[in-house]
Amino acid sequence: MPYIRANGINTYYEIVGDGEPLALLHNDAMSLDVWRRLLPQLAAERRVIAYDRRGHGQSEVPPREAPYTVEVLAEDLKALLDGLGIPAVDLFGCSGGAITALGFALAYPERARRLILAEPPMIGLRRDHPIDTAGLSGETIARIMREQGVAAGLDYWFRCVLPPTRVEMLFRSRYRPLLLSRPPWILEGIFRSAEAFNPTARLADVRQPVLLIVGGKTHRYFSSVAEVLAAHLPNAHLLILPGVEHATLLEPSETLLSAVQEFLGSDEPNR
Repeated sequence: MPYIRANGINTYYEIVGDGEPLALLHNDAMSLDVWRRLLPQLAAERRVIAYDRRGHGQSEVPPREAPYTVEVLAEDLKALLDGLGIPAVDLFGCSGGAITALGFALAYPERARRLILAEPPMIGLRRDHPIDTAGLSGETIARIMREQGVAAGLDYWFRCVLPPTRVEMLFRSRYRPLLLSRPPWILEGIFRSAEAFNPTARLADVRQPVLLIVGGKTHRYFSSVAEVLAAHLPNAHLLILPGVEHATLLEPSETLLSAVQEFLGSDEPNR
């Protein structure tokens, strides 16, 4: 199994295909396995690098006292790319992974070529914009996990932003052991990092092409963020996937694949 020491964390990664590099950043509380159904198409013309973010999947879980912020996660990605000898990369992030992708582009603009951001729950934007937070807070999730355990905390979190039937399917799926094995401080860190990250003042500095992806049936918790980003990122295009909600964003539909392939095949921008 390929591991690399990245920013002090033993990080699991996989590389598939040849061509220009494309890094995949999975969603919160999951692993790189969420990309399996898209990998064959993405790797047809690309060198695809998928990795498990710190505290996720097969990567090392940092200690409770270690900081868990968007800036730390961006440094993890930088260290991974440094270790693999990749100077610049296109990024495709889903949910929390999309927050890390944007954080990396802000910290290292010369290393991020294009950004695909699928429903980043960047609720720190609420300090400057009318973001629908669905009543969620890191403190509430932390309290529920302390009093009732990880399963109850995740159930509360997911039911606030996903259809009830989708939550039930998720907890019956093959991802159940992965979800329930996440330490509570990782889950709390995920949410608090999203609450703390407010890049409003720097969005105009993001000169890279950005493809924003949002499901047509997704909760306002996600779509309200995408609308703010579409309005403030100078080179952004918003793609709405009909009939799709947050949990089905990465289904390999023709609409998604054609848009992604066209976007990645576009000319390199002048930045």
